[in-house]
Amino acid sequence: MKALVSYLQEHYCVDTPGDITWAHAVNSKARLRRFLDDPQIMMIESDICTSARGQPVAAHPPLRESDLTFEDLLQAMESSRQGLKLDFKDPAALVPCLKMLRMAALSRPVLLNADILQGNRAWPSRFRATDFIAICQELYPEGILSIGWTTHSDPHFSYTARNVDAMLAVCRGVSQVTFPVRACLLPASWPQLTRLIQQDDYSLTIWNGEPLSEDLQAWLRQHTDPARTMYDLIDGQQNPIRL
Repeated sequence: MKALVSYLQEHYCVDTPGDITWAHAVNSKARLRRFLDDPQIMMIESDICTSARGQPVAAHPPLRESDLTFEDLLQAMESSRQGLKLDFKDPAALVPCLKMLRMAALSRPVLLNADILQGNRAWPSRFRATDFIAICQELYPEGILSIGWTTHSDPHFSYTARNVDAMLAVCRGVSQVTFPVRACLLPASWPQLTRLIQQDDYSLTIWNGEPLSEDLQAWLRQHTDPARTMYDLIDGQQNPIRL
């Protein structure tokens, strides 16, 4: 994450990846207006899928419609100094969006995210893992890969050794990756997940889709290293949480 942190150091008070602040699920024009150029927000995260009309939009399935198109998002980001994370939900959106992204030539870090592998007792990924990586590297090689697993919110279905082995296998030869991992699954998965960050430029991005208890927040503060971890955490109203 050296390139990401280096960029944000120029514009914000950032020493480690753990200092980075996020706006999660920026999938509407109203939410984009709220967070764009907010001095407390350094990274904008949007979910990307294809609408019923075949247009790439910022929406999280099962929703497929949004007043924020991918083109609108890119145009808005041109006037911002914030970084951008694109969470691809639909394989059909990947190539068109990467081509538009390349044409936009944004002068800030862009994370390219997808759940490319099936997690423990979770649904199959919609992506072919090797294809996602190859397409991203071909069409937008300056992007930072952010690749993870489909997951359940049940902490009993933690990440397994097999999950980690499969991810390390598809990342062989990839020099810079951050792995998005679900907060509620971390305590039971920690011995396995630490294997993901043994390579220097590999990191974790911890996210949550369900309430983050005080006990879990304390666990994250105690066990994770801000030098190797980003925290994309939200409260019940999708407002950012700082550990």
